[in-house]
Amino acid sequence: MIDLTSDIRDMMAQKDMSLKEVKSIITDMLKSAYKRKFGTDENAEVKFFTKKKDSSRIYVDILSKKTVVEEEDFFNEVTEIPYDEAVVLAGDEVEVGDTLEIPLNPRTFEYSAVQSAKQRGQQVSKEMTDDKTFIKAKSMEFTLVKGELKKIGKNNSDWLVDVGFGEENLAVFPLRGQSPRETYDMGDTLRFFVEKVDRGDEVITRDTKTGKTKKKKRGVKISLSRSCKEFVKCLLEAQLREEIDNGTVVIKSIARQVGVRTKVAVDTKKSDTDPVGATVGKAGCKIQTITNEIAGEKIDVVRYDEDPIVLIANALTPAQVQRVVEIDPVSKYAVAIVDDKDQGLAIGQNGVNVKLAKTLCDWVIDVKTKSQFNEMDQTQLIHETVGSLFKDNEAPLENVEEKEEVVKTLTNEEIGIAEGETPISDIGLDPHLVKKLHNADIWSIEEFFDYTDEELLERGISAEEIEAVKGSVEIVTEEEEGDGSFECPVCHEIVPAGSTSCPNCGAEFEFE
Repeated sequence: MIDLTSDIRDMMAQKDMSLKEVKSIITDMLKSAYKRKFGTDENAEVKFFTKKKDSSRIYVDILSKKTVVEEEDFFNEVTEIPYDEAVVLAGDEVEVGDTLEIPLNPRTFEYSAVQSAKQRGQQVSKEMTDDKTFIKAKSMEFTLVKGELKKIGKNNSDWLVDVGFGEENLAVFPLRGQSPRETYDMGDTLRFFVEKVDRGDEVITRDTKTGKTKKKKRGVKISLSRSCKEFVKCLLEAQLREEIDNGTVVIKSIARQVGVRTKVAVDTKKSDTDPVGATVGKAGCKIQTITNEIAGEKIDVVRYDEDPIVLIANALTPAQVQRVVEIDPVSKYAVAIVDDKDQGLAIGQNGVNVKLAKTLCDWVIDVKTKSQFNEMDQTQLIHETVGSLFKDNEAPLENVEEKEEVVKTLTNEEIGIAEGETPISDIGLDPHLVKKLHNADIWSIEEFFDYTDEELLERGISAEEIEAVKGSVEIVTEEEEGDGSFECPVCHEIVPAGSTSCPNCGAEFEFE
């Protein structure tokens, strides 16, 4: 029996462990010493107990469980005990086959066994501590933490930061996570965004008995950042906790070029509230707090809108946008038209403003003056014309058929169809397919046959749809010319008699 009260209390205090965890470590240590002495721990049992006179004291016994056998059957002194010896220990009531629990004094174990037990206890304690540290650190992932800059890393650019897990588990604040606007000094206490938490470095241990090696991750590896957009988002959420909780402000998207500029798109769940004003605060007090935290980096707060045209115009602040033209909704490409004096402001130094607007809106945005826009490719202007009709302020057209009727009101010249070409809408195709071809910038039969099947597939036209178009121009009912030649109904070129396809446009023929 050993009194381990002080040892147990010290471990609980120093390692932040529960009584159950400490008992588990002591049990493992004693069994390890037992195994070192006797070669096995299968018949070892560790028991903790207190005494009635003083229940505050904790005692431990290590017991060797042995089976009572006849003298002639006694072969294993570790797991068996002869009947005569058992009677001496337990009295005349003992019988062959009974199991006796024989107390041992660990202090009589060899020095090597005791040292092995201590090492095992330290290992188990370290593993438990690492597991608890990892679980606690993992719960901090993707949140803000405060930490103190403790030392410079090996490459003289990374910092090691104490975020509450001691010197053995310092977090890494790498160069890529630092802002070029900021300077850092030893002992500084800052807020960080916890980017990632992993197990620590891998160590290799060797079993002294078997010689086998085992790889294991120890400690934790915590990566910090002050350069990512998530850092700004967390700062906003901390500053606007009440507004976000009651729905006054909803953060929709963030784009950031660290050290230069950040753009934030905000919305609201309340129709009578201005989310931009709520985010900025009275006289800019709320947003200024965050600007100070990131060393004066400029923050633009803009109103979010479901309509990408409106959102793009808002995102290009501080420039005034005259008009946004949706060039291609499929590839999300638009042109923002600004006055000459605002073009530089809309683009920003080194293109930062428009670049952040693109990221914020998830659209490809070109900034043009009115004269530059007028010089753009005619095909893009066709898209703009048709798109403006479809986005008219009047009641929206209800279906594709109605929209196609509007397209038909435009002249061939307005939609880019040359004289002599056949509009794709005139060959009896399904209106949905016609609309799809128009979106792919195919307005005439001649344009269709200018592309190979592979190119059409790349433009989003399926193999079945390609065959449908070809099938609609296959039948030729015109009478042949006197020499047997005939006019192609697609491109109107004269085709030699007997031809099954037009050498000019590629249309295929069937004869009735």
